[in-house]
Amino acid sequence: MKVSSLIKGSLASFRMNLFRTFLALLGIIFGVSSVIAMITIGEGAQRRILDNINALGADLVHIQEGNLERGQLSQFINDSQGLSLRDVRALRAVLPMAGRDLAYFAKLKVKVTSLPVQAGELNVFGVSGRFLPMNQLRLSAGRSFHPDDFRVFAPVAIVSRDLAEQAWETPEAGLGKVFRLEERYFRVVGVFERRTLAGAAREAGREGRPGGSRGGRGGGRRGRGMPRDFGIYERSVLLPYATARETLAAERVYSPLDKILLQCRSLDETSRMKEAADRVLAVTHNGVRDYRTFSPLELLEQQQSTQEIFNIVLLSIASISLLVGGIGIMNIMLANVLERRVEIGIRRALGAKRRHIVFQFLFESVTICLIGGGLGILLGLGIGLCIMQFTKIPVAFTLKPILISFGISFSVGVFFGIMPAREAAALNPVEALHDE
Repeated sequence: MKVSSLIKGSLASFRMNLFRTFLALLGIIFGVSSVIAMITIGEGAQRRILDNINALGADLVHIQEGNLERGQLSQFINDSQGLSLRDVRALRAVLPMAGRDLAYFAKLKVKVTSLPVQAGELNVFGVSGRFLPMNQLRLSAGRSFHPDDFRVFAPVAIVSRDLAEQAWETPEAGLGKVFRLEERYFRVVGVFERRTLAGAAREAGREGRPGGSRGGRGGGRRGRGMPRDFGIYERSVLLPYATARETLAAERVYSPLDKILLQCRSLDETSRMKEAADRVLAVTHNGVRDYRTFSPLELLEQQQSTQEIFNIVLLSIASISLLVGGIGIMNIMLANVLERRVEIGIRRALGAKRRHIVFQFLFESVTICLIGGGLGILLGLGIGLCIMQFTKIPVAFTLKPILISFGISFSVGVFFGIMPAREAAALNPVEALHDE
């Protein structure tokens, strides 16, 4: 039997029972659209997670000051001074596998400034020499810190682009300008670009761990309500750590550092690096757990677990819809068999074999499922576009979900169409013609 004849016969059968066919299609349409929506939203979310993790530095291990209550603070103050340069020296000495580099920074509270912002809105950080490249911050004007800047406590600064534009209109115009912090004056030698993608990932990582809203050590003295490195991209001033410590850190009683960053040679080393860093800090802190270590890969694993739960829920909904749709297809095909007994008897009497009848009805079942799958794909893509447009949730449109959906539609057509097809083929031609 020619395929063209099968297609014409299938469409004619559907037109005879258009409303019933449409009702049978609904389950397939909703099931396939759920699959499309699940895959596009899931892949979009996965891409955003990977982008954020990469922006955060997937090969970094973060060590940041822990969250101690006031009672714990007084209890441990004699045993540990929090994160400090002692930890930096110990990590460098004991962990040569730290590989490419190590960076650290401290956030400072400034009450007086000549810059055109409120002192409380200004983020001032004392940073190490490798802070900019390890945080993937790019200079848009000027230079980075030179080793001599740290050695001679040079009064130089690198400011964020938005701050430079607010104070001097352009980043280039800000180079060489002098501004005041407390009682000291600093000269601008560079301007860095603000990154927004990593900021969201860092904030999400901070909130995803226990103690996300924290008082911390010396909370009132150092503006601990501000995020650590998460808020470093707006209205920010970077100073050499040595300069900041000698000129602006009078109020820092303990925990001289906010965070230490270790850069691994490869992603495979991050877990081992984290465990080794924990062992080193356990010694330098005399067993006091007043710090936290984590890697962006851990955040990725947490996000993937959440995404898997989301996918399971959507897949369950899609499976139920497809099951209902498949049962509907089987019902309509069984009804077709009963209504077309005479047609089947005539074809058998004219020499058609059982396999020809099976193939005809199976073809009709698969055709109706593929039509439903096509409509479901269009609906699923439309849902994805609406979600992206109105919620700003990223979605990824690829060929993969479309191929999967057509495969599912074909499988449903075969699975739920085989029984009606065999029922049709099993009809006795004499009995079928006798009904006429």
